Amino acid sequence: MDDDEPFDSVDPAARSRHYSWPPLPTASERTPHAGLDALRRIVDGERHLSPGAHTLGLELSSVADRVVTMTAAPGEWALNNGGTVHGGIVSGWVDSALGYATATVVDEGVGYSTLDLTVRYIRALRQEKTPATIHAEVEHVGRSTCVVQAKVLDTDGRTCASASGVMMLFRP
Repeated sequence: MDDDEPFDSVDPAARSRHYSWPPLPTASERTPHAGLDALRRIVDGERHLSPGAHTLGLELSSVADRVVTMTAAPGEWALNNGGTVHGGIVSGWVDSALGYATATVVDEGVGYSTLDLTVRYIRALRQEKTPATIHAEVEHVGRSTCVVQAKVLDTDGRTCASASGVMMLFRP
């Protein structure tokens, strides 16, 4: 394994998790973060997700214009005391998916950040019903904001959470 290659190792018997995250991109590498080509390089394994998305256990499965699909297979570390996936973890998944969906519609050099996020928890997400699938789709792109809708589905295809968010765009 390459020294810079991120890893996530869980030992359920010891209740321990050891992981590393990818290095932050240099200033010259940050500009090409937007656009379908940059996201396709992540899907193809040529680039990494953000350190936060990696830590939350996300994988970018597919990208298209205005749409991304991500998956997440949470370990026991992501559960609440009721034995279901913690809502904050689900919210983190959705926030990442909103950002990656936004990246499909902005040009190189345009930055973005979450301005507003609303998550509606519909049913508990049980670990045995994962990996979860997170679909995010851009609904509207304006000069300064991007509106994105998202759903979190269990392995039965049932919606566990739906979300909407507004991303602020930082145009050069």
